[in-house]
Amino acid sequence: MNGIESFERLCNAVLEGKASEAQLEQFRQQLHSSAAARKAYADQTQIHALLTWQQGRAAVPASVILSPLEFQSTLNVIPFPPDKVWTLRRAVFGIAVAVVMFLGLAYWLGFGHGQKNLSVVAQKSVSVRKGVSVDILATSGSPYEVGQRVMLSRLDLKTGSLRFRISSGAVVDVEGPVALEFVDPMRLRLLRGSITTDVGTEAKGFVVDTASACVLDLGTRFGVSVGNDGSTDILVLQGEVEVHRAGQPLTPESRLASLFEGEAARMVGREAKIQRLQTLALSGDRLSIRGLTAPASSVVTDVTDNIKKANFYRCYTIVPGGMSQGALASLVHRGHRKLTWLSLPDQLFPAELQGADVIGTFQGEVIRKEVPDINLELARPCAVYVMFDSRAMPPEWLRRDFKDTGFRLRSGPWWSDLVATKNLQPDANGELYIVHSVWRRDVPSAATVTLGTPFVKGQKYPYAMYGIAVKALN
Repeated sequence: MNGIESFERLCNAVLEGKASEAQLEQFRQQLHSSAAARKAYADQTQIHALLTWQQGRAAVPASVILSPLEFQSTLNVIPFPPDKVWTLRRAVFGIAVAVVMFLGLAYWLGFGHGQKNLSVVAQKSVSVRKGVSVDILATSGSPYEVGQRVMLSRLDLKTGSLRFRISSGAVVDVEGPVALEFVDPMRLRLLRGSITTDVGTEAKGFVVDTASACVLDLGTRFGVSVGNDGSTDILVLQGEVEVHRAGQPLTPESRLASLFEGEAARMVGREAKIQRLQTLALSGDRLSIRGLTAPASSVVTDVTDNIKKANFYRCYTIVPGGMSQGALASLVHRGHRKLTWLSLPDQLFPAELQGADVIGTFQGEVIRKEVPDINLELARPCAVYVMFDSRAMPPEWLRRDFKDTGFRLRSGPWWSDLVATKNLQPDANGELYIVHSVWRRDVPSAATVTLGTPFVKGQKYPYAMYGIAVKALN
């Protein structure tokens, strides 16, 4: 008996539902490794479809259906006598074959395309799953495994974290508790919790829907958070998004605002006005949004100012415990170059600052005018640090309320075409850094601490905005 004849017998056993698990595994391996076996399978499937129609036999087991992408493009059709009866039967037969092919497509999209740890079991009926294909990139405390490919129509994650890539190319970070639905590869519906999405260059036009807003990506990394009251927070970490009213077509008429890097907004209801969100907490090295379902910090509960300006959405960021070598200094960056806090060359990062909550402030033209005070809402006794551009004269409030620790940090790398870097000299690697003096104030109890403007009144300010860090006192 040659190989094809042997495979045809194996194929018949599978189609009749009589194959053992070992035979099923052998069957799948031959399908994926042999074009001749795939052609023979296509022929046998057609014959079996006709017999099923005539005699009511069992359907093809869903767990062994071949991907339709691996079929030959033209099926071999069994000729029938050209009388009217057989013409009708040919039509019915064509429908049966179409059904089998459709079920094969459903399986390929829903089960077999690289999914791990699925046992192959013959079934008497075909089960079709709907969903979107995702690849698991990272996981902690979730039921999934790195490298696994799964089909998801909904994700409910009570605890733990997960990073996955949707088939459209969008990479999503979630941290429990979170619940979301997969509408299609280019659209998610966030029901509660927070997600951070990086669409890169592949998934431009990706959409995140919530009960109160619709967020349209224009090529970016952004975070969306939904609270228990249905309000929606949006933060742009890089690039640009458009915020539209929920439940409306994505048109200029439904657009509420365009948000850019470092900007954040809140929608408290579908018909409400969009509001500037002054503070959002981030977590992890990838700066994922923590959002409304997680406390911002056990030390800093809020950061606010009293800027009153139309279409102004700049946001302060908090990274709890994030102060260390390479910590984020500001969301302002170009390409993949971020502004970070670093020790001076040949020095260690000050141990006193390690593990403090780091607060990202504004940079650029927004601080060229006299900005209002910044208010820190502190939940417990703590030390407040201000990293001040050492080239500028410290303002009166800083000299009065804070003490220079003697520590020095660098921020950077900066870009040469900014006002703040106009007179800087590059280091040995050709990069620009700004040196900051570190000032400290101890706050003995929960309180509101006000930090003033970096300006000395009447002077221009061609320097960098100060940075902030806060650390609980033992």
